[in-house]
Amino acid sequence: MLREEDGFTLAEVMVSMLIMLISMFALYGIFDMSLRVFSFGNDKTEAIENARLGLERMERELRAAYPYNILDTDAANDNVFYGYGYDQPLTSNPADSITFFNDRDGNYVEDASSERVTYSLSGGSPPALLRNGQPLIEFVQPNGLSFTYCASVNDCPPSVSILEKDVKMVRIELQVSVDRGLAGPATQTLSTDVALRNRTE
Repeated sequence: MLREEDGFTLAEVMVSMLIMLISMFALYGIFDMSLRVFSFGNDKTEAIENARLGLERMERELRAAYPYNILDTDAANDNVFYGYGYDQPLTSNPADSITFFNDRDGNYVEDASSERVTYSLSGGSPPALLRNGQPLIEFVQPNGLSFTYCASVNDCPPSVSILEKDVKMVRIELQVSVDRGLAGPATQTLSTDVALRNRTE
């Protein structure tokens, strides 16, 4: 009877504990890797969705941009982009912001209070894409927004300084980076070429 009541020896207990610890660390490693992969996938999806949302909104509005006053016969009022005259060179090309006129009421004359559109980056961390000063999307990279003014697809970026009146296309590039702190930043860069359908000759 005494022989049947023998327990585990210290060596057996230590070996069992060691095996259990090794198993637990292996399982934790698998769990941690799975969590990182899942987190990175979520961040990547969010980065793509944010970039696509911002890019599609800018593309749609920029494509419909009008000259300041299309009813005026003076060519000086045919400039589409604010900050530049009709026959003046675009000194900032590419630029990190853009301002243009979007005719909502169909009268072809700018109403600065409601029809002027500006896209830029906020100064926060991380920066946000702003539309008329209001946040549109988050997680934009610093210097992650650029507008390149071009006369055509074949000359973009232009090899020489381009005049405002010669701009027929704008290339938009937007870089978004989402970092939740688990798997490192998930960065996505999207770009598109926007032809100005209301650009006058």
